[in-house]
Amino acid sequence: MILYMFRDWARLNRSQWWSREALIRIQERKFSEIANYAYQSVPFYRRLYDSSRVDPSEINYGMIERLPFVTRRNLNETSVQDRTAAGVDVSKCRPYGTSGSTGTPVTVLEDQNFAADQEIAHLRAYSAGGVRPWHKLCTVLWTAANVPPLSDKLGLWNTIEGNFHRRILSNDINDHIKVYSVWKPDVLVTTASYLKALLWFLEQNHADLSFKIIITTGELLDEITRKGIIDNFRAEVIDYYALTEVGIVSWECSAHCGYHINAESVLVEFIDDRGQVASSGNGRVYVTSLKRMATPIIRYFTGDIATQSDDECPCGRGLPLMKNIQGRTVDFVLTSDDRYLSPYTVITRVRGIDGVENFKLTQQDDLSIDVQFRTRSIETGTIIRNLHNLFTELFGAVPANIELVNEIEGEKGPKFRPVESHRALGAH
Repeated sequence: MILYMFRDWARLNRSQWWSREALIRIQERKFSEIANYAYQSVPFYRRLYDSSRVDPSEINYGMIERLPFVTRRNLNETSVQDRTAAGVDVSKCRPYGTSGSTGTPVTVLEDQNFAADQEIAHLRAYSAGGVRPWHKLCTVLWTAANVPPLSDKLGLWNTIEGNFHRRILSNDINDHIKVYSVWKPDVLVTTASYLKALLWFLEQNHADLSFKIIITTGELLDEITRKGIIDNFRAEVIDYYALTEVGIVSWECSAHCGYHINAESVLVEFIDDRGQVASSGNGRVYVTSLKRMATPIIRYFTGDIATQSDDECPCGRGLPLMKNIQGRTVDFVLTSDDRYLSPYTVITRVRGIDGVENFKLTQQDDLSIDVQFRTRSIETGTIIRNLHNLFTELFGAVPANIELVNEIEGEKGPKFRPVESHRALGAH
């Protein structure tokens, strides 16, 4: 597997310098292949295309606009079995769920080939941002289950675990500070919300940290936060845009002229309010994975908005560019003993309570939390007691107002946020 990864790594390093026209031709061919494969092998897509009266003999990139879009709700309403391609050995795949930061999690299957492809795509993105093999890299990312994806089990970073790469899973920032102070990583890979919490912690404790490079992913990185990271950590900031459903979508290089689309593995469409390709300005982002074979994702609405760019990056790469990504934002929750708790931890723990179908937790400026939850269970009293016990465990003596509702405010929106804080960072 490692030898194949080195081969594909060399191929990806070459193809990023090809002309944009050549890369687009590759995308068109791969899209035709994956769409036909999905129709022939996946019950969900066969039903979807048949119901839209798509002629299977004409499924190709040239008629892409006739293929229906797919939404998060479509995937959630369909079993993983119906979304899995015939002939896939499920025992060799890892079920991998989205974080749920914008609503109900979506589960996909990650096979070894897809995992290996993602590993080398990340390595290419890291390299373009200035990361070198001798840099010590530390990752602080939370998944829905707080478990590394299959790519981490197979990946090159895992072969040098402990020497050049460390993954922090602890929820206590004090543990993180110990790692940073003793191990002194060159590169930190994490989310914007974590960096905001880390900056506040350092300010309150009159501490200081610096990194050569900080790579942000998983959330919206606004310019104010970017400037704060640069000023406080004295680091080069590289942002990349990735989705669990399709993997890494696009990434910045050190020129910072936009996000290079990972064209060999994903097709990105920018669609306007009329459902047509956006000719200019912002468009809704729809993605197709050209490599996810176990559970194909085709013309999937991400819930994000971005702009397609015709600019050419001064770095010389031919990969298409996107910019102005308006993606998800998440907030850390402050506990009664001044700990910042990851929203992904909150999401995972609350959804682990029997009977909770969905919820919305909002922290107010006075640290109190308001919670709306929805359930079909008649044991609402038990659910409320379990929620109170959980919140006491997680947040300490923070007042919690829990309300059973028929519909959660904003739940049906494309960027619903289960965990939100109205408290100004640093105010206490």
